[in-house]
Amino acid sequence: MPAKRALYQFTSLVLVVSLVGPVALAADFWIEKAYDHWSAKETDRMLEESPWATTLSLGSVQTDITSGDRPTNTKYRGEMETNPTISYTLQFRSAEPIREAQVRSFQLKSHYDAMSADQKAAFDANASKFLAVKFPDHVVVAVTFKTNVQDYEGVLRAYWGRQNLATLAMSTFLDAGKQRLSLLEYSVKENTFQFTFPRPQQLNSNEKIAVEFIHPKVNVIGQQRILQEFNLKKMQVNGQPVF
Repeated sequence: MPAKRALYQFTSLVLVVSLVGPVALAADFWIEKAYDHWSAKETDRMLEESPWATTLSLGSVQTDITSGDRPTNTKYRGEMETNPTISYTLQFRSAEPIREAQVRSFQLKSHYDAMSADQKAAFDANASKFLAVKFPDHVVVAVTFKTNVQDYEGVLRAYWGRQNLATLAMSTFLDAGKQRLSLLEYSVKENTFQFTFPRPQQLNSNEKIAVEFIHPKVNVIGQQRILQEFNLKKMQVNGQPVF
C-alpha cells in the first residue's frame, strides 16, 4: 500500500537508536515546540518512552551461575556474566509524533545544520512527503528487540524471521476498547518487526489501546504473552487521540 511504501522509504534511512529503560518524562515538549526544535534527548524519549512508544524488559535469574550445571560450556559464558535480558521497544509508527521523531533523529544524525542550502531543501522535501502520509484505515506498530546476550539475538532474529500472517494470526492483536483487531500485515527487517492492523472505530478517549503478541522462549527467558497498554488520553494531539 502507498502509505507503507512511503513509511519504509524514509525509515530505511533512519538509524536505529539505542534502547534504554523507562525514564521520567519532562513536560510535553511535543506540544510546546515544533519537532525540528526537539533536542536529541527529547527525540530519544519520544521514540522510546512516550505516550506513543514504550520499552519493556524481560529477564530471568540465571541459576546456572552457581549451580555448576555447565562448568565447561563456553556457549553460555556471556549470559553467565550478567543477568540475561531481552527488551522490546514498541512504537506507533502511524502516529505523527513518532514519525516526526524519526525525521528529527535522522536530521540530528545527518548534521542538518551543517548542510548546504540544496542539501537542506532535498532533506526537507523528503521529510515533508514522509510526514504528509496519512493512515486513515490502518495502524502500524513497529517492535524492535535488543538483548545483552549475543546468542539470544540470533535466536530472536531467526524466530521473528520465520513468522508470517498464518503463524501470528491467533496470538497477535490490537485491543482497542471492546474491539480485538486481527493482524493485516507483517514484515521484519533485522531486529525490527512490524505489525499492521485495521484502524479501530469510535474509541472513547478514556479507553486504552493495547498491542498483544507472544514472546518466544529463549533459553532461560521463558515464553510469555506481551500485552502492552497505551493510554488514549495521553496520546492526544489537538484534542484528538493520535495513533
